[in-house]
Amino acid sequence: MHGILHKTLEEYIVDRTDEETWETIRERAGVEPTLYLQVSHYDDDEFEAILETLASMATQDRAAIERDFGRTLAPAIRSTFGAYSKADWGILELLANLEAIYGEIAAGNDNLTLPEVSTERDGETVQLTYRTPRDRHYCHLAHGILEGLVTDFDADAAVEKQACYHDGNDCCEFTVTLE
Repeated sequence: MHGILHKTLEEYIVDRTDEETWETIRERAGVEPTLYLQVSHYDDDEFEAILETLASMATQDRAAIERDFGRTLAPAIRSTFGAYSKADWGILELLANLEAIYGEIAAGNDNLTLPEVSTERDGETVQLTYRTPRDRHYCHLAHGILEGLVTDFDADAAVEKQACYHDGNDCCEFTVTLE
């Protein structure tokens, strides 16, 4: 998994609690102290263990935490991978080009397992399909990332989930519509 997720998850937890709580979560998750770097790759199991431990200690459920974290993660993703997009793109242009962007990112990172993303634009709406080869489906995280991108672009848009792995589907589908 890309280091930006691990690094931003640590920042997310520290920002909402404190450094001591982060250390407690990390220890309970069985994760060794690590200086997470955005451009490195880390074990998916570490990310999962930290999320699971956080959810077990929090008042919110796992889905709400993932979605909220996704909203926080979106600007970091956009900043890190900004070179793959054009400066004059709005939210719909970025989303409509995600498939190509993922292809470019994957081509330069042999050790990275990205989810499969396909998009279709129809006027002021983009439909996004998310499939992952991972055992764990981060649907709520994906939902939050889309909401976070809308906010980061300061767009007046709605994000709606149309289908989900958690409902027995073979993918997650979202629509993002400018209002």
